[in-house]
Amino acid sequence: MKFSLHVSLLCGLFASVLFASPSVQTMLGQMVMVGFEGQESAQLTPVVKAVKEGQIGGVLLLGRNIASSTQLKSLTHALQSRASVPLLIAVDQEGGKVARLNATNGFEASPSAKEVAMDMSLEAASALYKNMAKELKAHGINYNLAPVVDLENPNSPIIGKIGRSFSPYATTTSVYAQAFVDAFMRENVATSLKHFPGHGSAMSDSHLVLTDVTQTWSFEELRPYYDFIQLGKAQSIMVAHVYLRRFDPDFPASLSKILVHDLLRERMGFKGVVISDDLLMKGVSHTFSFEERIIHSINAGVDILIVSDFYMENVPVPERIRSIVTEALSRGEIELQAIEEAYTRILAFKKSLQPQ
Repeated sequence: MKFSLHVSLLCGLFASVLFASPSVQTMLGQMVMVGFEGQESAQLTPVVKAVKEGQIGGVLLLGRNIASSTQLKSLTHALQSRASVPLLIAVDQEGGKVARLNATNGFEASPSAKEVAMDMSLEAASALYKNMAKELKAHGINYNLAPVVDLENPNSPIIGKIGRSFSPYATTTSVYAQAFVDAFMRENVATSLKHFPGHGSAMSDSHLVLTDVTQTWSFEELRPYYDFIQLGKAQSIMVAHVYLRRFDPDFPASLSKILVHDLLRERMGFKGVVISDDLLMKGVSHTFSFEERIIHSINAGVDILIVSDFYMENVPVPERIRSIVTEALSRGEIELQAIEEAYTRILAFKKSLQPQ
């Protein structure tokens, strides 16, 4: 009875939110995902307050936030229980070197994407990812920023060299990534394909420097995204801070209307949620101010903005973003329609994760 009542309340909540006339502040809050310092809710009063007031729609958990199974469950419960609209609690759990739940904080190590594709059948991969999905779900995490569908170049420092790609071949990448996504979908844990339009050929790390893939990128790198879109299994797509100047000479993909709206949405037919890579990464922050990053990413068609710190120059990130967007709307630099469309997609995405 309690479970049925909980589901009914959630359905009623989503209905009331969808058919209400939300303020710009409410809509914008759902677009903001933040990281933060700390592991215990008692240390996180400003973050908990932001969740409760709807200033943020999601949080990003990093290794600094995870000490043990018990602690993680307590943290996610404290955050989720304060949210009026269900909170996206996200983590990067690819396997291998990129796994926030790992042996150092009391969880089992898991193989990298490359190891999975080289050593496992699809059935074995499905079983592995089923267990991974169950583990995240049991710890209150409902959004995995994975799998990587970049095609492997063994010389790429942040992708191929550390085994984050399934394969250099698009077909192999697609089928193993589908095993990943299918396992997570069965557990109602969302996934995000990354890093659009392809980071696998990059010879530099966009965490650290401006990264241009114009000379190394190929159209084949779009194939896994297209496969997922055609199958209706692309729940969300993360867009990279890489320059692809044959499409857009001025902006990296994460800030590019040409790549996000025109290519991904219009030409490839993606209707779901687009999420940015961390907007504090140096691949984008060296060239564009924080204000420019926020404005251009929204105008490009990005729905969820990841900022991996809660404070910038002692000002809470949600407040900074709210101020930037409010002023940009008043100047006509952002259209209200972009905020409304992002809000609608995010609510539909969140509703799809609730028990039916």
